[in-house]
Amino acid sequence: MKIKFSTTAFLLLFFINFSFCAGQKSSQKPEWKGKVEIENGIKVIKNPREPLYGEIKLDLKEDLSIGREDDKNSMFYRVRGIAVDDQANIYVADMSNFRVQKFDREGQYLQTIGRQGQGPGEFQQPTKILLDETKGNIYVRDQMKIKVFDKEGKYAADIIPKKYPFDFIIAGDGSIAAKLSSTTESGDSARDFARINNWGEILKTYASFPFYFLIQGKSGSGTIIVSSGLEHDLWIAAIDDHSFIYGFSKEYELNIIDLEGNPVFKIRKDEPYHNFPSSVSNRIRKNQYFYKMPPHMAFFYSILTDNDKRIYVQTNKTEHEPEVKAEVDVFSRDGYYLYKTIIPHGTYVIKNGYLYAHVVDEDAAMEYVRRFRIKNWDKIKKGIK
Repeated sequence: MKIKFSTTAFLLLFFINFSFCAGQKSSQKPEWKGKVEIENGIKVIKNPREPLYGEIKLDLKEDLSIGREDDKNSMFYRVRGIAVDDQANIYVADMSNFRVQKFDREGQYLQTIGRQGQGPGEFQQPTKILLDETKGNIYVRDQMKIKVFDKEGKYAADIIPKKYPFDFIIAGDGSIAAKLSSTTESGDSARDFARINNWGEILKTYASFPFYFLIQGKSGSGTIIVSSGLEHDLWIAAIDDHSFIYGFSKEYELNIIDLEGNPVFKIRKDEPYHNFPSSVSNRIRKNQYFYKMPPHMAFFYSILTDNDKRIYVQTNKTEHEPEVKAEVDVFSRDGYYLYKTIIPHGTYVIKNGYLYAHVVDEDAAMEYVRRFRIKNWDKIKKGIK
């Protein structure tokens, strides 16, 4: 006996079959398409251009804003650093007010650390601030010095590196690794990543890189040297108590090392070179004091890590950046490219499901330190398993 199917029945069966196949496909586990190879005895994680889990939107909800015009303790002027301790107390390097302000987790003012001056515990330009959770010490970069305060905010010591410290990180044993100014054998500017002791002496240089795209200008009888912010530069961060990450942005390569500088592994990402926009290159080349210009744009402009040891690499920067958001590539602790996402411009800390950022309201001429709860924090994967 022959069975006749109507057109409607055929389309219904086709739809059911298609839906079943599509459901099977969508339930499949994403497959990482990179390679893991050994080069000169070092493991290299070679990531593809696209992240394993695609793009993710951080579901941010602002739950705290510090900054009031009628309160001198929270009236900031050029915030240049934010740190958060394990009790969620917030420390703010308020550079042009020459102080560090401490607030509790509710945003209530607790303490002022330091004041303007050149004496012990006094600041000229407090910028980077880090906390040593093991010993409770507070470290603040102040021009050539790294000033140390105890957990009560009392001045303890000055660490004065032999070379200018652009950045620094604290290891679990209390030692310091810093990005220092340097020069190459030919006399060009360079950046060193080195470990220093409490007297500022260099114990070991982990890596050194040339630094170009400088602009020189006259200041009276002297010369000042400034950077454009777009050059190839060295970026550093701590992953945990026992390992650091650094990368020179001329290439998309990140190096993970232990406290002694021994290589643990490398992270690479397949990314093409990008030329400078003509508006940028033309403007720089017309500068009569222009020094050198890299052949292509930097691959990244900062490195940040969270307490789950994920790595956030900022990849975007333009001549007229709106100063509201930063595009980042997110890697797992073991080097796999997980996500592409966006974080607020001025983000300094991502910790325990919260993001802390410096926000500037140009119209109101006000600065704020804001905390955002990451509502989908628990859904952000930590690796490829």
